[in-house]
Amino acid sequence: MPKILEKPKKVINKIAGIQQLMANGVLLLMMAIITFDVIGRNFFNSPLKGSYELTELSSAMLVFLALAITHRVGDHITIDFLVERFSEKARNLVQGVVELVIALVTLLMALQIYDNGLRMMERNATTAELALPVHPFLFLIALTVIIFMLTAIFKAITYFRLAVNNR
Repeated sequence: MPKILEKPKKVINKIAGIQQLMANGVLLLMMAIITFDVIGRNFFNSPLKGSYELTELSSAMLVFLALAITHRVGDHITIDFLVERFSEKARNLVQGVVELVIALVTLLMALQIYDNGLRMMERNATTAELALPVHPFLFLIALTVIIFMLTAIFKAITYFRLAVNNR
């Protein structure tokens, strides 16, 4: 990695780490919501108000908060039976191109999610039962997708450098 990109890469990795901690917190919150809802519903005949909405929102947040760290450490499911037969240089080139495609698609996703957040903010859209505003969740999701995109760009640079260095 070129020296000029080392610091931004460290910052993105740090943000991805913070997102992972946030995802862990959201998961614990979601588990608590479901637990209290089940206890309230079965023992006190009084379910937790808004538990469906909170579970729905926290599930979305959990997925998007974990994207960048999952991609950085390579924990996604991959099918590479064809690519593994390539030379190391060709494999790195293909993986670099795939990372750039991922970056482009996630940029488009982030822009669409952000635009949707702006529309929801203009309409004052809220959840049905708890009347929580929807737009902050969409803006946070757009930010997490941007971090995912930057992670993919740094991985692409790494793969292309490996392809060039493996002559």
